[in-house]
Amino acid sequence: MEERCLRSFAIHGTVFILISGSLLHFLYEWSGRNPFIGALTPVNESVWEHLKLVFLPGVALLVLESIFCKTSNRGSIIAGKTIGIFVMVFSILGGFYLYTLFLPHNLIFDILLMFVAVALGQFASYRVSRSKAVSPFLATIALFLLISLGFAFVAFTFWPPLLEPFRDSITGAYGI
Repeated sequence: MEERCLRSFAIHGTVFILISGSLLHFLYEWSGRNPFIGALTPVNESVWEHLKLVFLPGVALLVLESIFCKTSNRGSIIAGKTIGIFVMVFSILGGFYLYTLFLPHNLIFDILLMFVAVALGQFASYRVSRSKAVSPFLATIALFLLISLGFAFVAFTFWPPLLEPFRDSITGAYGI
């Protein structure tokens, strides 16, 4: 039962992240540029802001999986989802800058990159979530890292560093 639940969340979670992430792309504009909405959704076309497309759905999956998957080690779900989210984030960052070294920026490649990043992240999450060896200490570290990433998304929305990943590729602006 536990294994089936984790596998189901890995598969359906991939679809959930792709669909909800795609909708989040437009939520800031739909909200009338509400800064509270912008804190957790993309506010511009920078690479950094697009990482929010996998972060918020990934955290939502963590909560849902923790509620619905009965497991003897809830810390493994926390660690698994955290690792999965970081795999998605670093896959998007690395993949984007790698492909744009050789090819011009392309929306189709961005969409494919998001799909690959989400699939890799969900696979990593599933593998770790199945583990019984995640200690409460490791789960606590994972949760701290996840919360820290969330704070970074919020802070850098309003006070972004003047670095390339934070620059809007269309306007050249930073943050809100």
